[in-house]
Amino acid sequence: MVLIEFLHLFALAGFAVAQPLYDLLGQNPEFFVSYKAGPELIIGMVFVLSMGMALGLMLLELAAWPFGERVRNSLHLVFVFGLAFLTVLPPVQRLVGESDLLIVGFALLIGFLFSVLYVRWQAVRLFLTVLSPVVVAFPLWFLLFTPVGRLVFPDTIEAQADIEINNPVPVVLIVLDEFNITALLDAEGRIDPVRFPNFAALASQSQWYTNAAATYVETAVAVSAILTGRKPRGDIRLNPTATDHPQNLFTMLGDRYALNVVESVTRLCPQNLCKEEDTAAGSSLRYKSFFADLAVIFLHIIAPPQLGKQLPPLHAQWTGFGKELLKNGILGQKESRIHLDLATKENTSRETYLTSFLSQIKETTIPVLHFLHVVLPHTKYEYLESGHQYGSNSGHIPAGWIDGPGWGGRWIGKEPLILTAYHQYLHQIGYVDQFLGKLRRSLETAHLFDKALIILTADHGVSFQRGLSMREVQKGNESDILKVPMFVKLPGQREGTLSERFVSGLDVLPTIADVLGLNIPKAIDGFSMLDNEIPPRDEIDFLGVGKIQAQVLKGFPRLKWQVEHFGEHTALDRLVPKGPASNLIGQELGDLVIGHSTSLTYLNENPHQLDQVHLESGYLPALFSGQIIGTSRRNLPIAISLNGRIWATAQASLWDGKRNYFSVLFPPSAFQSGENQVRVFLIGDHDAKLTPIPLAIQGALSDEQTMIRLQPGASGQSRLVFSGEREILVNVGEKHLTGNLDRVLLSDESIVVEGWAADLEKNQPAEEVFIFTNGKLTASAEVGISRQDVVEAHQHKALFHSGFRIKIPVKVLKPYPSDIKLIVVSLNNRAWEFSFSPKQLDFIRSTLEEENFSQ
Repeated sequence: MVLIEFLHLFALAGFAVAQPLYDLLGQNPEFFVSYKAGPELIIGMVFVLSMGMALGLMLLELAAWPFGERVRNSLHLVFVFGLAFLTVLPPVQRLVGESDLLIVGFALLIGFLFSVLYVRWQAVRLFLTVLSPVVVAFPLWFLLFTPVGRLVFPDTIEAQADIEINNPVPVVLIVLDEFNITALLDAEGRIDPVRFPNFAALASQSQWYTNAAATYVETAVAVSAILTGRKPRGDIRLNPTATDHPQNLFTMLGDRYALNVVESVTRLCPQNLCKEEDTAAGSSLRYKSFFADLAVIFLHIIAPPQLGKQLPPLHAQWTGFGKELLKNGILGQKESRIHLDLATKENTSRETYLTSFLSQIKETTIPVLHFLHVVLPHTKYEYLESGHQYGSNSGHIPAGWIDGPGWGGRWIGKEPLILTAYHQYLHQIGYVDQFLGKLRRSLETAHLFDKALIILTADHGVSFQRGLSMREVQKGNESDILKVPMFVKLPGQREGTLSERFVSGLDVLPTIADVLGLNIPKAIDGFSMLDNEIPPRDEIDFLGVGKIQAQVLKGFPRLKWQVEHFGEHTALDRLVPKGPASNLIGQELGDLVIGHSTSLTYLNENPHQLDQVHLESGYLPALFSGQIIGTSRRNLPIAISLNGRIWATAQASLWDGKRNYFSVLFPPSAFQSGENQVRVFLIGDHDAKLTPIPLAIQGALSDEQTMIRLQPGASGQSRLVFSGEREILVNVGEKHLTGNLDRVLLSDESIVVEGWAADLEKNQPAEEVFIFTNGKLTASAEVGISRQDVVEAHQHKALFHSGFRIKIPVKVLKPYPSDIKLIVVSLNNRAWEFSFSPKQLDFIRSTLEEENFSQ
């Protein structure tokens, strides 16, 4: 009997936990590569998922046996119910929609019904017994038929001993991550020596290729291409390991070079060449971090939509998203202190990588390769140029950016939020610049800098354009994402030069081979950047993107925007973006006319973050954000002071359902030890007399419940009624407001409406879109998606962000509403109703009828 019940738990645990994880992880072997997971860790994970959970539950049942058979049976039934509940949660989400309450309630009901049937019907228990051997196929498929299998059964890779090296000079190769080269530049297109002095110093002694292209837009693949000189393949998924890339920089230099190698998301250096020391405490923490990450991944699989938003995001990095679980009690107290010191601040491993790498740069009598790939200046944005870390209220995701189905990782926030994100990014590059200075000093101390070949590049870039994707290549952001830095300092080089030659990350390995005087045994796709006899490229074929002409990547199209908002030749320690009334920046409050307090208040997400600041602690609460409430006015111009001086001006804007949200980054020089006083002011309407108005602090941030109603008027004209004092008549602005409902479709159990809306009198996109069903607000969205077709149709660039995409869960529309209206509101408090076409209404009706019929 006990064995049969164990088989039941084994089968249910396989479907509830093991199979969903195997399915996701089998497609993402980089997770294991980032953890340096060998066969023992992967097989151990498989045992825990496929056998360990069922064994653990069975042991708990056996422990309850002394309390009576009834207690043990009850506990067994609870386990059956729980596993059935977990099994049906993901499919229920696809059926029910986006309501957490409905999803959980429906899954609980199914779990309860299954438990009742399990108790009463022998056929159900027999079915589980027969099903249990099938569950064995899950781990077998995972280990034998996914890319992870090549990690469990790797080939033995040796150094390529038959390669002759005629000029064995030291080699330093630095690969950065998500690096937009424009960020380094001043208005003349030169590296800003005030803002980034160490990059400027490197450029002054190296060949700077200003038209260097990435190899791919996914990190592990891009870094593998840099180290092998081979294009990414579209016909097969290769792991970023030496097994799948046996000819690479490390195996070519082999045992003839000392190797100081730090790989963040790849493992191309074979274990017999790159031996890593791992202490018992370090291994324990790594295993715990690994399984904490697995827990977060599983929670993402089963969590309903709203709960899922509270989980650490998975897209920003390959590891470390389970650190909050470790902080909150999985570790013992002593181990927690160790972990907090080494890892719990998000991405502290990046700082550990840098420190470890620099510590291994020593004078040596044999040739040496120093290789570093570090996930910087990649998100999470957490470092100031000074080296201080700062907290973020939105995890890895900067305010203004949204990911998820249908969005593709777009910037949809207003310009002020994107400016703050870019300000954070500049500081993160400043942190990299400081590392570059330390690297140079370490190389000089080891007498390596002058005689070394030094190459600095990146895997790919990143974009900060509203309406466009942060990482996905789209029309308009090609240069942001596909251009990378490429600095090549030859041994003995003391004068810098610029080259407009179209080069690629594929050219790094052949350039190293050219300088070292070695022949690469097998054919590669790159060319030496130093070989001027090879005709220059005029295009590059990017996997997943297509052929990109060299002309597309020439120049720096976003440089003008950067200089307009951030200037040039200003040290990062005092840099602030230009906002409204930027002449206020730097002024003392005592020199300004301060008005009386208004009815406005602001909510701060962390009201006590500035109570006690320790400048020597390595942490500064530099990111300051909140929401202004008490008014229906929008896009309020504000000024923010710290310790009696104005340090930021910005325009509050709509974000994530919060009206008049703001986020600014204080520079390090704004802080003082001890208590720091922050005040928020409303900037007056008259430029001739800017009068900041103080706003009262009102506790911790909570969602503002702004009620919006659509009320019919006596004359038949509808009114939008907001909480507070604002009302807007609908269709008053119809002479100026225009747009189109392009299409209505079904996606992820939601009706999705896509279109565009703009105020043509003001030549600006609309602000918000609301959908009302039977007079009740059911969905809203911000306008901000890029629409080049609207620009071309109306011949005005300001209309570029006129697109919108609004989702209405199908369940909200059931049964089919008798009245459905889409109302667009502009920045000038104009409102207009967009009419659905008969065809679109028929689609909505038929979709709802099909959903009802299927249930």
